[in-house]
Amino acid sequence: MPSSRPMPESLFQALARHARLQPDAIACASRFRLASYRKLWSRVERATARLQGEWRIRPGDIVAYQGRGHPDAIVLFVALARCGAVLLPLEHPASRAAFAGLAERPGLALALFDDELDPGPDASRIAPAAFPLSTLIGQPCPYRATVAPPDTAACSLLRLAGDGSLRPLSLDQLGEETAGEGREVHGALFDANVFGPVVLSALHAGDTLTWR
Repeated sequence: MPSSRPMPESLFQALARHARLQPDAIACASRFRLASYRKLWSRVERATARLQGEWRIRPGDIVAYQGRGHPDAIVLFVALARCGAVLLPLEHPASRAAFAGLAERPGLALALFDDELDPGPDASRIAPAAFPLSTLIGQPCPYRATVAPPDTAACSLLRLAGDGSLRPLSLDQLGEETAGEGREVHGALFDANVFGPVVLSALHAGDTLTWR
């Protein structure tokens, strides 16, 4: 099992640097599209502006993602972290059912779901508003984001544990997860053996993430 090493810079600094120094390098390659680092960072900035200006997401808010590991969910995660908000990934049917059944579940500000996924009535039950993921970046946003230097030690992800509890994780903690290696994404993005060791590691290094 590979050992963890402290990241020399934050995820935000790394993505901005890659967009500046290797703008045409491919960050994400999937059946949906190719995205260069310049395009990825542009989408993050647009998504941040939409979350803040149009959807009124504020620091500490929790936003759910229901999907099957779409690349744009990475954009959502980074944009939320820049807002000081928290992502709750509900990629597995079991996690969606477990969250819906929590006796004391946290209130959600918003839910987004993959366009090809029919969330059914669950989305409207768990959040006051639910939108297809494509609406996050699909149209130009008239707002301008206001972003302070994000705190990498603050909670940026909530993960449902096996006992049904919600585990808060910071970017620093996610960067320490070491259950696998490689640059290919299979299925869920935010599982412990995928997001930290595969997704974050590749983005920090400026490599290409490939969806299979």
